[in-house]
Amino acid sequence: MGRLLLPALLVAAVPTAACASNSDALTIHCDGGRTFLAKISPDGVLVTIGRRTVALRPRDSSLGRRFEATGAALIIDGEMVALVLDNDIDFRNCQVNPPGSQLRNAG
Repeated sequence: MGRLLLPALLVAAVPTAACASNSDALTIHCDGGRTFLAKISPDGVLVTIGRRTVALRPRDSSLGRRFEATGAALIIDGEMVALVLDNDIDFRNCQVNPPGSQLRNAG
């Protein structure tokens, strides 16, 4: 059941739209004041939450850009973002902030 929950949550959270480019540094804000930074490169993405950084590799996806690592998955589809990290599914209603926005309340 746990294996099915992660993909179902990610699919439900992400509408179709344009994707982030290959070299973006995005500040992501979610419900409850949760915030993280996603630095995208051709090799993958570095997700930073507070002092923790996780490297995720790109995966094929019909929903925007998908990145995965053990225990982590990130989908970026236009302004909408879905993140699951170590079974933490409290990153809800996440959106990309405009360029130049500040990272706040990380973690």
